[in-house]
Amino acid sequence: MPIPAKHALMEQLLMEGVTHVFGNPGSTEVAFMDGLQDYPQLKYILGLHETVPLAMADGYARATHRPAVVNVHIAPGLANAMSMLYNSMRAGAPVVVTVGQQDTRHMFTEPFLSADLVRFAQPWVKWAGEVQRGEDVPSALRRAFKIAAEPPQGPVVLSLPQDVLDQPVSEKISRAPYTAWSTRPDPAAIEQVAKLLAGARNPLIMVGDNCALSNAAPEVIALAQLAGAPVMQGTGRRWNFPTQHPLFIGSLGFMGGMKESLAGHDVMVLVGVGNPFLPLFYEGGNPVPEDCALVHIDIDTYSMGKDYPAAHCIAADPKWGARDLHDALDRLLTPVQRTEAQRRASQVAERTAETRARSEAQLKAEWDKNPISAMRLMGEIRDTAPKNSVYVGAGGTSGRAPFGQLMNLTEPDSFYEGGAALGFPLPGTLGVALALPDRPVIGLLREGDSMYSIQGLWTAAKYNIPCTWVVFNNASYRILKLGMVRYLGETPRKSDFLGMDFGEPAIDISKQAAVWGIHNAKVTHPDELRGALQAALAHNGPSLVDVSIETSYRNVF
Repeated sequence: MPIPAKHALMEQLLMEGVTHVFGNPGSTEVAFMDGLQDYPQLKYILGLHETVPLAMADGYARATHRPAVVNVHIAPGLANAMSMLYNSMRAGAPVVVTVGQQDTRHMFTEPFLSADLVRFAQPWVKWAGEVQRGEDVPSALRRAFKIAAEPPQGPVVLSLPQDVLDQPVSEKISRAPYTAWSTRPDPAAIEQVAKLLAGARNPLIMVGDNCALSNAAPEVIALAQLAGAPVMQGTGRRWNFPTQHPLFIGSLGFMGGMKESLAGHDVMVLVGVGNPFLPLFYEGGNPVPEDCALVHIDIDTYSMGKDYPAAHCIAADPKWGARDLHDALDRLLTPVQRTEAQRRASQVAERTAETRARSEAQLKAEWDKNPISAMRLMGEIRDTAPKNSVYVGAGGTSGRAPFGQLMNLTEPDSFYEGGAALGFPLPGTLGVALALPDRPVIGLLREGDSMYSIQGLWTAAKYNIPCTWVVFNNASYRILKLGMVRYLGETPRKSDFLGMDFGEPAIDISKQAAVWGIHNAKVTHPDELRGALQAALAHNGPSLVDVSIETSYRNVF
């Protein structure tokens, strides 16, 4: 018996395992919302501005490793969501965005709120489409889920005209036909890479977000130990490798110095990285050393070798790629090469131990500074938070270096960051918290960034979502100051940092939280910090600690 397309839509969502629908409705979504009312299995999470539900869906999708659904309101709603859609594209988040559209029967007259939503979305999605018949709603949704979920993962947009959702559907609802993508690499290609690694003097392994997608960390650890290679995080927005492992040397920065970071390596194996070189500032030329053999192993075939020459580009699940490369290398290594690899691994471990000792010494030296140093704040978070905590964001340029220096993240799904646009961490924390209810979720925010999605505080209060936010409040757009310092370089000109300091009235996120009854604290003195964090982490519901920190803009990259 036929059912309305709006009900077929909900049945398809249930078939795909959806439990939450994030959104902000409008007049063109009334059919969608009416259909949703008949499906209490689908919990609707309301955001007061489209940045909030989009970022929540992004965090939820990446933390659950399956597509999340968000519904927004026609052209203005999609426009409001665009910065978070950009984030999802950059972060590889499998988000299915449904957008209400005007009634097809008068679209030719360009009615109120209407627009070409497909063209609108296309630059920032893997796929965009619009349904013209109710009968096509289930198959369109299956296509959307399939495209979003298959690597390289990313957002999709599906436009749903209001009248189409009232049309009858007789098709039987079935699950999307997902492709089994966990493929092994070509043995001959792996053999060639193993030969390169066996003869390498100074190899480097770089990991990226597709390692997290395939849970490749154990295999990469084994490969790095056998090859005697340090491991570096490429451009990544997830946890891909244990941050305090003796062979982990940190992340490839985006504020400059890529060439210096990669200098001296003669073989670089990029596992699940995609495009690793995404600098903020132009540096010129190829960041890979001239005599270095660059190797890609990834499921993202588009990004491999597209910008810089590569010795090998191997299509494979990163987990299988790292495992097979390890086994091939193990067969090839001579006793002398094996001893040399062990020597390199020991040297890397010694250097990382020295680096971490310097970080702890810096933490001790800055412990009593007032205003509070970002290093002290991150150290307090590390020492106070449960060991299985999940972090969303890293506190911006103030917190990023201390986060990398101090945090010991050993478990998968321990870290998520936005794609680039401001506004992700506050609502993204909520999405991750809903996805991982058995782990403490801590959002590391910036005060300026938070104002792009401050409405997320209301959503947290309404649904009493358990999470803790810590605000690294430096009363400025610090990254812009760093950019200005870099731009002026050695010139005698001094900058007034126009538009980069907030001044008065001060941005006080704790007062914003108080408006909605969220547990909050404002910290201005180091002695207040530990108690405020402990109280926030112990609170059963959303909590926020706004910490005034140093305003220094020394370059930490």
